[in-house]
Amino acid sequence: MSPNNLSPEDVLAALQRDATKRTRESLELIHTLCKEQYKAGNLDFSVATIGRLSMARGGPSTGAIRNATGEHYRAVLKAWANHVDGAARKPAARPEPGVADDVLAMIPDASVRAVVGSFLAENRKLRAENTLLKTQVQVVIDRRPSSAISEPTSQSGVQVLPALSTLLPLEVDALRHAVSEELLAKMGWRVDAKTGRVSKDGHAIFRAGFATAIKKVLNAV
Repeated sequence: MSPNNLSPEDVLAALQRDATKRTRESLELIHTLCKEQYKAGNLDFSVATIGRLSMARGGPSTGAIRNATGEHYRAVLKAWANHVDGAARKPAARPEPGVADDVLAMIPDASVRAVVGSFLAENRKLRAENTLLKTQVQVVIDRRPSSAISEPTSQSGVQVLPALSTLLPLEVDALRHAVSEELLAKMGWRVDAKTGRVSKDGHAIFRAGFATAIKKVLNAV
């Protein structure tokens, strides 16, 4: 008889035959948990699921079942999965539908829906690739003055970027607006050209160095 055709009880008995008392008890627990899963109508006999249930009862952990020495435990899981047409691996979770999927479902025209769906699929793919790339690249922001930064090398695999190069155009515009004549006039603020202090009616809004610092950043960008 093929090993895949053996009943879980036969597999359990064979594995327990030459095992230690502790291992026999652990195998019995794994077998019992699988049986309970089956009786409850759940055909998930994955390491993750059975390991979690086993740990709750003081049995082998998920790691103990998954590692090399847990082969006999996995044999019980596989026997149950084969016997009742279950799953020895936890199925991948399907992503929850989002706003984009709701919008797609509202499009009545099938051809338009197909085109929009292809764009959404491409967008998901690009986002996944972008996430993967983020995990593969280490970016270090170097806050030293530009004159102190030497030519970066690629030997370490680390990309060194001047801090100012990380500013987005939107952030640069915000800084420019903060010291613009338009905003100063609207708020009734006055800038001391020498100290960079921003004040209104003699009271400081931003202390010395504020306006001059922003102007230096803008000039550097």
